[in-house]
Amino acid sequence: MRAVRQAVIDIGSNTVRLVVYAGSPRAPLPIYNEKSRVKLGACLAGDGEIDKATMKKALAALARFETLARTMKVDSLRVVATAATREAKNGQELVEKAAALGINVDVLDGDAEATAAGYGVLSDNPFANGYVGDLGGGSLELIRIADGTLGARVSLPLGTLRHDILTGKSSKQITQMLRDDIAKTMGQSAFPIETGLPFYMIGGSWRTFARLHMHETGYPLTILSNYEIPPEAPELLTPLVQDKDALTRSNVVAAGRISALPSATALLSGIVGLLMPSKLVTSIYGLREGLLYEQLTAEERSQDPLIAAARFEGARLGRFPFHGDALAEWIAPVFAGQGAQDARLCRVACLLSDSVWNVNPEYRADHALDLALDGSWPGVSASDRAVIAAALWTVHAGKRTLPEMLTALAKPGALAQAVIWGLAIRLAHRLDGGTGGALPDSRIDGDGATLRLHLSGSAVRLQSNSVARRLQALGEALGYAQTEIMG
Repeated sequence: MRAVRQAVIDIGSNTVRLVVYAGSPRAPLPIYNEKSRVKLGACLAGDGEIDKATMKKALAALARFETLARTMKVDSLRVVATAATREAKNGQELVEKAAALGINVDVLDGDAEATAAGYGVLSDNPFANGYVGDLGGGSLELIRIADGTLGARVSLPLGTLRHDILTGKSSKQITQMLRDDIAKTMGQSAFPIETGLPFYMIGGSWRTFARLHMHETGYPLTILSNYEIPPEAPELLTPLVQDKDALTRSNVVAAGRISALPSATALLSGIVGLLMPSKLVTSIYGLREGLLYEQLTAEERSQDPLIAAARFEGARLGRFPFHGDALAEWIAPVFAGQGAQDARLCRVACLLSDSVWNVNPEYRADHALDLALDGSWPGVSASDRAVIAAALWTVHAGKRTLPEMLTALAKPGALAQAVIWGLAIRLAHRLDGGTGGALPDSRIDGDGATLRLHLSGSAVRLQSNSVARRLQALGEALGYAQTEIMG
C-alpha cells in the first residue's frame, strides 16, 4: 500500500498557509497545518500594490514554510498563489523574490483556481452532483460538477476583502449582481444554472458560518466536513452575523472572522437566490486537495476515498497482517440483500475493526466510537459516521444498546443494521483471534430457521463456547430461531 508525504503552500489573499499530507494518495491526511495571516489582498481594496511590510511578511512565511516542508521530508511540494498575487500591480515582484529564495511560485489564473477547487470537492465526494463555490479573500469561484467531472466554471472578483461591493445590498440585488458578473465574464449562456442541486461551500468564512449554524441548532458534533445546512439558513442567521457583540459572546466565531462574516453570509444568500440549491454542504476540501487530486492517475482517481482511507488506517493500526477486505467478504453472505451504500459502510467497519487493540479493553469501545465519529474520513455524512461508529462500538462493547448520541445522527433502522454488522465482525474476531487465519476455512450462512457456522481444515479445531455464544448473538439479531456450528 503506497504511502506518500506531500505539501502545498497556498499564498492566498488573507493568509499564506502550509499543509503537509501523509497516507494514501487517494485520501491524503493532513498531518501539519500552519498559516500566517499576511493579508496580501488588502491591496485589492487600496492602490493595487502589495506594500513593503506585507511583502516582507509574505516572504518570511514562505521561507519558513518551505524549510518546514523540506525538514518533514515531503515527496513533493507545490507552491501556488491566487487572486491577490495575480491582480496586484507588483505581484510578479513577490514571485521573483521568492525565486531568489529558491522557492518556485505558480500563480494560478482564475480558471486554474476554479478547477482546483472543483477537484477538491470531487476528491472528497467523487459522485457529487451540484455546484461548488470557493470564497477567498479576493475572488469567488463557481464550478459545476457531475459524474466525477468538472463542467462550466467562472472566477468572479468577489471576496471577503472586497466587502464594500456588497455593503447595503439586499439578497435579490446580490443575486442580480452575480448574474451580471457571470454574464460579463462568460457570456449569457456559458454558465448554465440548474436549480435544486447541492451547493458545496469552500472557504474559511463559510466554514465559520457553518460552525455558527451548528452552535445555534445544538448539533451534537463539531465535524465540519460535509455538514449540511438548509438553504434558508443564511437569511435566518443574518441578524446574528451582523451583531458583533453576540458573535463575540458565542465563543464560536474567531475574532479575525467576525468582520468578514456579514459579507460572506450576504453573498451566500445571493447564491441561494441564484442557484436555489437543495442544501448547502460544507467542504473542508478545496484548492489544496484539488491540486493533489490533479496529480493522481486515472486508476487512483477511480478509488473510493473513504475505502482508501479506512484501508490505509486499518493496515497501519492493526495487530496482524491486514485482512480487513477478506473479513468484509466473509460476512457478506449474511447481508446479501443490502444496497451498495450499506455494503460500503460495512466494509469500512471491517477495515477499521482492529484499529483500537492497543487501548485498555475497558475503553476500546469508546475509542472505536471516537475513531468513527471524529476521524478525518473523506466522503461521509454525519449519518455515515454514526453508522460506522455503531458497528465498531458493537465489535468492542458486545452490546446492542448504543450511545445516545448516535440516535441523533442516524435513523434507527440504519443503526440497527450496523449493530448486526458489528456482531458478525465480533464473531469473526473471536473465531481466530483476529488473525484472519480461519477465514478461508470457514463460512456462515442461514436456511431461514438456522444460522450456521461451517468449519473445515484446521479451523475445525477453533470451536469454543465463546464462539458459539457470539454466533448465537448474531443469529438472534438476524431473527434466526437457532444456530449451529458444523465441522
